Amino acid sequence: MRSVTNNNRRATRDIDLDFIHYSIDDEAIRNFIRQLNTSSDVTIDIEGEITELKHQDYHGKSIDVVIRDEYGTTVRSKIDIGVHKHLEIDQEEYCFDVCMDDEGASLFKNTMEQSFVEKLRSLLKFGPNSRRYRDIYDMFYIKDIVEPEKMKDILEILVYNDDGMFENSIDAVMRRVSKAFRDEQYLRRVSTSRQRWLDDDIHNIADGIIAYLEQLKK
Repeated sequence: MRSVTNNNRRATRDIDLDFIHYSIDDEAIRNFIRQLNTSSDVTIDIEGEITELKHQDYHGKSIDVVIRDEYGTTVRSKIDIGVHKHLEIDQEEYCFDVCMDDEGASLFKNTMEQSFVEKLRSLLKFGPNSRRYRDIYDMFYIKDIVEPEKMKDILEILVYNDDGMFENSIDAVMRRVSKAFRDEQYLRRVSTSRQRWLDDDIHNIADGIIAYLEQLKK
């Protein structure tokens, strides 16, 4: 999100990873971290125990890591690790400029369309009880850069065809989101949250998201 918003949305120090065809048991995670140590100039080590990760709508493992370079600089971070379940959704290759060679380092990342729908899923599941306030600002920003047809495809996969979701149409999605946004206490929490990164009025943000979802009915 930081690169998409041209640095308006701050980068987080924590890292989220989803493994593809790779176990997330403790030993597999330790081996994964060991394989990252390909240079003596920079090392990464697990600090403490590997713990179960149980967010509101996400399960996996969490590790604290220490990254050190040859000059003694130390950075501590947290890595949340899950499993990538939806192989039918194409991912984007994202190249990081690591300033060490001409090739950089590439990882696959969710498209903006998938990111929007993942954030929307959380709101659909938990409504005004959701604590992921930053997602509301992210969705408001992302709505202007996603492609409607791709959005419809991913909504079909992640929402309509998911047995754990109650919404099976864009109308049902809009009813659920509209109900959450009619809760003034919830909007007040979103507006006053430290996760806020846009200055727009919270009611304009809520109306903008609803208006975008309305366009997906076409």
